[in-house]
Amino acid sequence: MADVYFNSARQAIAAGNILLLTDTLKVLLVKSGYTVNADHDTVSQITPGTNEISVSGYARQTLANKSVTEDDTNDRAIFDADDVVFTSLVAGETVVAAILFKDTGSDATSKMIGYYDVTDTPTNGGTITISWASTGLFLF
Repeated sequence: MADVYFNSARQAIAAGNILLLTDTLKVLLVKSGYTVNADHDTVSQITPGTNEISVSGYARQTLANKSVTEDDTNDRAIFDADDVVFTSLVAGETVVAAILFKDTGSDATSKMIGYYDVTDTPTNGGTITISWASTGLFLF
């Protein structure tokens, strides 16, 4: 599946309710039970206890070194951050996607921003790295 950006996040970014550089943005991993829907708003809609992976060693990761760069050549702006690394994930589940979200401390109010396909990556006792595209997490 292709990457998806959640509609409510687009509106929240435009309205200044998601501040890409100053808000706490995190990434979680989901398995095949979750069906992405651009109309979903909050992390609670993915049913974390069912669709988020739950292997030993797993924890949601915070984006580091966030940046927004103006690209006058291509008439756009690029939001980027360091790749996200999940280490020491015990074998047992297959990751199908990473979800970027604004963390408010509650899944019921944490706004989902983007869904990034990771092409069925199994947890195998090692590391899973979410490498963002060379053009960043998204363009606007």
